[in-house]
Amino acid sequence: MAKICVLGCGMVGSAIVKDLALQHEVLATDRHQPALEALAEASNVRLQTLDVTDAKALHSAIQPQDLVINAVPGFLGFSTLQQVITAGKHVVDIAFYPQDALTLDALARDHKVTAIVDMGVAPGMSNLILGYHDARMQVEQFKCYVGGLPKVRTWPFSYKAPFSPVDVIEEYTRPARLMESGQVVQKPALSDREYMEFERIGTLEAFNTDGLRSLLTTMDHIPNMLEKTLRYPGHVELIQALIHSGFFSQTELDIN
Repeated sequence: MAKICVLGCGMVGSAIVKDLALQHEVLATDRHQPALEALAEASNVRLQTLDVTDAKALHSAIQPQDLVINAVPGFLGFSTLQQVITAGKHVVDIAFYPQDALTLDALARDHKVTAIVDMGVAPGMSNLILGYHDARMQVEQFKCYVGGLPKVRTWPFSYKAPFSPVDVIEEYTRPARLMESGQVVQKPALSDREYMEFERIGTLEAFNTDGLRSLLTTMDHIPNMLEKTLRYPGHVELIQALIHSGFFSQTELDIN
């Protein structure tokens, strides 16, 4: 039975804690007490309030652990991963940050650490599926369509975030990196919208998002790759209205 520390116990991190606790001893950490209280009844789980921006407290919490899971929001992800590697702990990382995790390769080698990054659903499961097929055939084109959608559409957005809402907003604002004819190109998020039909679901709209990430390096021999996120039709216009009205801006707005 391994000792595993999960950093971040939001919607995804808490699910990871519960799954791992079926076979391992888990230390669940989060800055927010309510997130930890929701795990109070879980077996094989210890709870600890932790601010990952406090490097000394972070190192102290993870030192006794065999493995660390980095499940913090994207804006904390890269710096937290860097600290975990510096502490000499093996880590699996699912955080959705704009930085290139592979720039930490030399640091991980220096500290004899195995760091597996982009290990969520997408990026994550999609990377594994592509890697499986790339080892067995010549892949010339990779298109990844992803999206968690509610069964019941509720006005106005027809959407419910299955992960950190701040990272959902990142999907809508961060430029998307794609591979076209062997070259990495950058396009606006929400661009190249197309409509797709799915059995029992109906029509969905797909748009560019920045989900290829490490695949742009590890699979750069594939000349054409893209990731698109799926939503119910009409979602893009609503999000674009919020963007153009300044709601996702980092600058404070004075209204009237």
